[in-house]
Amino acid sequence: MSLGADLYKRIDSVFEKAAADGRNMLFEHEVYEILGNAGLDVPHYVFVGKPSDATEETLMQFGDRIVIKIVSKDIAHKQKLGGVKVINNSEALFVQFVLQRMKETVLSHFDDESKPIIEGFLIVEYVEFTQSLGNELLIGVKDDKAFGPVVTLSKGGDDAEFFAKYYDPANLFLPHLTNEESMELAGSLKIINKFNEIGHPEYKGLIAKSAEIISKLAHRYSDVSDMEVRYHILSMDVNPFVFSKSGRFIAVDGYMTFEESNFKSKLEADTSNIDAFFKPNGIAVIGVSRNETKYSMGREIANLLHELNRNDLYCINLKEGSTRIGGKEYRMYQNLDDLPGDVDLAVYAAPAASVPEFLKNMGKRKPKAMVMIPGIPSDIGYNEFSAMLNETKPEGMRIIGPNCMGVYYGSEEYGRGVNTLFIEENRLKLTSDKNSNTALLTQSGGMAITMIDKLVNNPVFKAVASFGNKYDVKITDLLKYFMADDSIKVISVYVEGFDEREGRLFFDLARESTKPVIVYKGGKTEAGAQAAKSHTAAMTGDYDTFKAACLQAGVILTEDATQFMDCIKAFSLLADKKTGGMRVGGVLNAGFEATIASDELGRLEPVKVMPATLERLNRINFHGLADTSNAIIDVTPMTDDVMYGEFIEAFMEDDNVDAVIVGIVPHVENIKSTPDTCTDENSLANVLVRIYQKYNKPLVVSVNASEFYGEFVGLMERGSLPVYSDIRSAVRSLEAYLDYFNKK
Repeated sequence: MSLGADLYKRIDSVFEKAAADGRNMLFEHEVYEILGNAGLDVPHYVFVGKPSDATEETLMQFGDRIVIKIVSKDIAHKQKLGGVKVINNSEALFVQFVLQRMKETVLSHFDDESKPIIEGFLIVEYVEFTQSLGNELLIGVKDDKAFGPVVTLSKGGDDAEFFAKYYDPANLFLPHLTNEESMELAGSLKIINKFNEIGHPEYKGLIAKSAEIISKLAHRYSDVSDMEVRYHILSMDVNPFVFSKSGRFIAVDGYMTFEESNFKSKLEADTSNIDAFFKPNGIAVIGVSRNETKYSMGREIANLLHELNRNDLYCINLKEGSTRIGGKEYRMYQNLDDLPGDVDLAVYAAPAASVPEFLKNMGKRKPKAMVMIPGIPSDIGYNEFSAMLNETKPEGMRIIGPNCMGVYYGSEEYGRGVNTLFIEENRLKLTSDKNSNTALLTQSGGMAITMIDKLVNNPVFKAVASFGNKYDVKITDLLKYFMADDSIKVISVYVEGFDEREGRLFFDLARESTKPVIVYKGGKTEAGAQAAKSHTAAMTGDYDTFKAACLQAGVILTEDATQFMDCIKAFSLLADKKTGGMRVGGVLNAGFEATIASDELGRLEPVKVMPATLERLNRINFHGLADTSNAIIDVTPMTDDVMYGEFIEAFMEDDNVDAVIVGIVPHVENIKSTPDTCTDENSLANVLVRIYQKYNKPLVVSVNASEFYGEFVGLMERGSLPVYSDIRSAVRSLEAYLDYFNKK
């Protein structure tokens, strides 16, 4: 459905009239005018400036009953003050009398100094409908600083906020929606089941049409619009839309606020010179101490780069001289112009207060990129510090930070990797190999360290970017860069907040991504005042919007740090495995784990094994203890390593099985899982590694045990198996992985 240029001219005129009147809100009849012009059903209405204007000729346009409403830009909740009534449309004098009494009643709630201005009255067609569940819907819009317009669809009526809070959260989406997307959204509403049962399947299409039109209005009149617009919708409530007894889906109440736009060009991701952070030719570390016995962040970074065999590493120290790093003598240069060659990347590890001066006096040799490690001095505000950087930063030079750990990039090419994370190697082992395929983009350096350390046996990270305060390089710049990096198959993101409009750009990019984007957000609690006049604003918090944007964009959204790591593990380690459907088989040696695995399948489907597989399972099951009729088999503690592997391999070779779940309680005597037995060639750990490497099918493993079995787990992890500490995490991670690719 296209909303044409003529329509927008008519809508613009409504905003123009209100703006000329000094208003940033629309009267209800003006909202009706916009919705009606856009093709939505609204009641018949007439605005009268004073009671005497309600003439017989005017009232003849309406039926036996009418709704009358006070019109005032100073009153948000008219009904509470007696400013809304349903009356009989008997004769003009009666209606005029009721209008006059309504005005007096409303004004009686205010003292002389605060009396609102009454612009007039709205006479509206009475729409007959029942207030049963589903007959009243709310469709609203709020403007989010980070994501732009957000549309809300929920139960309507006076208790809309209460219902959304305690019974069924509002449905949120970022506009605009296509007709197909609108139908999908409407079809996902639980109330559609009721409409189908009472013989009104057409209600789905009416809801979809309304959501589509409002989403297009919200997008068109926003700062994410593809066109330059004069006005932005800040909030809109159509509460309620109702299904009338005559079968109409009609907007019986409306509220809207707006502002004149301060046009800004469309926000775009900037990947210029990002390559210099991860694949630089020449690196200069600023702030390298000459004192080999004293801790120096600059020395630590230089040592990490030295360990990567960088032969284009340069150390900067104003006092010059030389120092030994990693057993090699390095000359100390006073500034970049003294270097024997150009550098693409500067790593600033000196005091932050000196950054502007350093940039100002950089000389002729300017790097393409700079990592700014230190945080902002406490005596300088962020805005003041940013302004100083704006004045001194060379044109075209990109900055990551301040207040960050910088970057890591594992290159298979000798002497070409990068690591500025300033944690010495014996405290944080960070390596990559040919299977490393994941980028970690994180606002927190601590999150980077935690993920790297916990995945020490699975070196999944090809790239890490700790970007801190985002002075220049944004999440979206990095996201777009790694979307185009062929060596990256999975992008993981930890974010605490987005800048203005950055959230919308993140949404647009994630929606385009052909690679899985896994996200965890810190700081989920609602903060800040909500607009008291808007139901929509009161019903949705910041995290609600973030969550809705991620789900709509196809992002894998995780709810905590553990789930974040679990999903990274599954998506990274299973990246080269074939993804078919959602049918799974399971082999476990404990009844309670088999039960939990079955309970936690979610969208996974227990497989119906092929007859040949069932026959094979029965042959393996010579002791007769396992129930092979189930998709999730409890093979009991009596099964040894080799038989365990035979059960698993039977599922791996069944074409009906899309993925396999393995659960191990390793304490039993029949399994070689202890430190002195797990390295045997025919131990279950080694059997599983061989099976995993032999078949192109996803497999996840749960080992429910203590640190005593760490070597047993480590053997499988070093074989690139995704191993989890409990069966629930294993199953849910596999579910997320298969579900993502089945939706593509």
